[in-house]
Amino acid sequence: MTMSRRKLSHRSGFTLFEVLIALAVFMMAVIGIATALNTAIQSALEVRQRSMLRTELESQLAIRMGDPLEKEGLVLAAKDNHGIRVEERLQPFVGKDREGREIQHLATLTITASIGNQS
Repeated sequence: MTMSRRKLSHRSGFTLFEVLIALAVFMMAVIGIATALNTAIQSALEVRQRSMLRTELESQLAIRMGDPLEKEGLVLAAKDNHGIRVEERLQPFVGKDREGREIQHLATLTITASIGNQS
């Protein structure tokens, strides 16, 4: 009977140290997964913002190709334009043809877009 008691007490389970090591390994895995998930979310947000900016720039360029600016520039505030600030600048440009004669009534259009109040 003494022999069977020793076998039973020997098979009891995990020690406290083993449980703590297992928890530490599990926590490291969870932290690694959380960090990777956070990085993926930040990357997705940045891609979305860049896509929105590109779409806005393409839209503004299409508008200006059909309806050129007649004044020096235009600024669309972020609060009035879905959180995207757009600044358009029109600067006179004098080009020359192949014979070297100046071509009048040309301009350079610069369109800048940013998320929020950033410049």
